[in-house]
Amino acid sequence: MASIEAVINNGKAVISADDTNVVAAVQEALRNGRSATFYVSHTQAAAVNAGDWTPQRIKEAEMEPVTSEEKARIESELGVKDTGSLYSNRIPCECGRVYGAFEFVQQGIAEHGREAVGSVLALENTSVIRVNPVTVAVCPDCKRKLLRGHYYCWVNGYGCCKSTEM
Repeated sequence: MASIEAVINNGKAVISADDTNVVAAVQEALRNGRSATFYVSHTQAAAVNAGDWTPQRIKEAEMEPVTSEEKARIESELGVKDTGSLYSNRIPCECGRVYGAFEFVQQGIAEHGREAVGSVLALENTSVIRVNPVTVAVCPDCKRKLLRGHYYCWVNGYGCCKSTEM
């Protein structure tokens, strides 16, 4: 209960409900273009992802499995281990750099710190779903804000869902 109270004291909410209602709350935020982060069970995340990341949406977002080479770079250069099943789209920048999973993790570490990124990815029984995230992808070379959305999904871990209306 102390953990719940600490979350509430920081102006956040804790919701406890059955799987159907939790998934419905995530889907409602998604449909209405609201930005929120949900900490849910792997089962709940799978249900949300199955409804949002349809084969058509995956194709439209140009999501693809992250290569073993890029995963090795994430581990060796950024110190993030065991990325598991990871999907991402790749956004070309005008300067020639391509923004993908490596750059996403790199930006996350720069903005939030290595400990914060590591702790989210180390969650064993919790998936984090960012609904309509407002984070803007920034090219690490030229610092341009990339106008195209970056999509990502660590299976059973961390991912995003975005409204098709945004």
